[in-house]
Amino acid sequence: MSNIDRASYNRLGQLFTAANQAAATVTLINTSTATGLIVYNPWGSGKKLVLCDACFTYTTAPTAIATPWLAMSIKPSAVPLSGLTAVDVYASNGSGVSSIAAGKAASAATTPVLPVYTQQLGNALVTVAGTSPATWQVQLDGSLILVPGSFIQISYIGQAPVGQGSMSWIEVSE
Repeated sequence: MSNIDRASYNRLGQLFTAANQAAATVTLINTSTATGLIVYNPWGSGKKLVLCDACFTYTTAPTAIATPWLAMSIKPSAVPLSGLTAVDVYASNGSGVSSIAAGKAASAATTPVLPVYTQQLGNALVTVAGTSPATWQVQLDGSLILVPGSFIQISYIGQAPVGQGSMSWIEVSE
């Protein structure tokens, strides 16, 4: 990363990652029922999640234009996400599932507020199977931060994409 020394944070045990372990259909932003990959920072965590990168990989080729986006909560909320299908959060230093990460992840959740589009992951200009880009990754370099009570999810414009997502972040004190 250009602005954040990930290796230093990783050595300190502050770099984490989460990813869908199975393909999921991503939901549109105009609903509070989210599926795909959702990363959230619980209210009162005392940490900020400084986002490093996000990635989406199609597992099913789209048949129409399907543009994946990152969508963030419009404001922090003390109301927790509910109806969670948890996804493991891993320490990026190779020590396995993290028991100390403030950040959490889910493949399904009901959010307390609606999200807004914040960062485009890619744009499928061609939709014929085998010719559309299969994977999009963006380096966020800390340009998006989840404060306590906020979340980010993979969303879309066009056809609902089916695939797997991943995100990594550094946790710093507020």
